[in-house]
Amino acid sequence: MLEQVHIKKLTTSSELGEVQRLNAEIWGSQAIPSHQLLATVHNGGLILGAYLEERLIGFNYCIVGFNEGQIQLHSHMVGVEKQYREQGIGELLKHAQKEYARENNFKLIRWLFDPLESRMANLSFSKLNTISHHYENNYYGPLDDDFNEGLPSDRLVVDWWIERNHVDDCLDELEEEADEVVPWSLTVAGLPVLDIEGTFQADEAFYRDAYLLAIPQHLQKIKVESPKLAEDWRYKTRTILTSLFDQGYAIVRMKKHKEYVHFYLLVRRSLLAL
Repeated sequence: MLEQVHIKKLTTSSELGEVQRLNAEIWGSQAIPSHQLLATVHNGGLILGAYLEERLIGFNYCIVGFNEGQIQLHSHMVGVEKQYREQGIGELLKHAQKEYARENNFKLIRWLFDPLESRMANLSFSKLNTISHHYENNYYGPLDDDFNEGLPSDRLVVDWWIERNHVDDCLDELEEEADEVVPWSLTVAGLPVLDIEGTFQADEAFYRDAYLLAIPQHLQKIKVESPKLAEDWRYKTRTILTSLFDQGYAIVRMKKHKEYVHFYLLVRRSLLAL
């Protein structure tokens, strides 16, 4: 199916209307205003559409940003119709975005995503080789769409450098040697829980070159079956990632596990070719 999907830059009102429709369908919330979409594409931003034949099934919405003296392309939103997810369409959109960035002299693409959403973690770290060492608490405030309702809107800030490869050959070895920061286990109901004994100490000094941190494979399932457990995952991972980032670590990879959880690989930034 993937070879039949084509990506194109969207600029017309009718094309942007399709984006509004798909946005509302995916998130179950109000569509992005048409005037905002038009302002984006007419002022250096980018909206890409993924089409299967003549039908829009995915989009990527990007704006121009400026942070710490660096102009960047900020990838604000990627959406794919439910029946076509996990088939590589998001990756296609991201690579088309990268080509646009390169052609227009952007050096950096940045985006944010929920650190407990393993699908975006896999795309960002495993497929695109991004890096993250910045955590935002409740970045958007309360959100009431289908994906975000019920939890603080914490986000990882992800950097994708256009011409810089931070991933070294040593990462495979570091992944093999890495210990879990804290253990995970299963509840009586068969749901994963992180650090059930509360062993993590925020003021603990970390000294190893690399660590693994579990995240749930299916956050949305946990939110439905045990909202309090979903909150527990949110606040524990917030504390752990913030502490490790403050001590000079960065997420560079997501290690897949067969059941229940996957793992972030966190490595000392001083070991990376940044």
